[in-house]
Amino acid sequence: MVSDDTGMQDDGRIAVYNQLVTEAGDRLDAALADIRASQDSGKLSVRDAADARVAVLEEHLNRLRLLRDEYLDS
Repeated sequence: MVSDDTGMQDDGRIAVYNQLVTEAGDRLDAALADIRASQDSGKLSVRDAADARVAVLEEHLNRLRLLRDEYLDS
């Protein structure tokens, strides 16, 4: 176990959480880039691209909530 500045101990959960959050952010960036490319190429209308962005952002936020619950809530 590792102690942080607050005196709390963790078993590496925070490091795993941070890594998973970083990976989730990378996936979000890639998904948004794909949507942008599809819109730019005319495969998606502005409205469809906006809807797709909302969906991937909601999915990302839900993933972050799950990660927080799993790794940070004691």
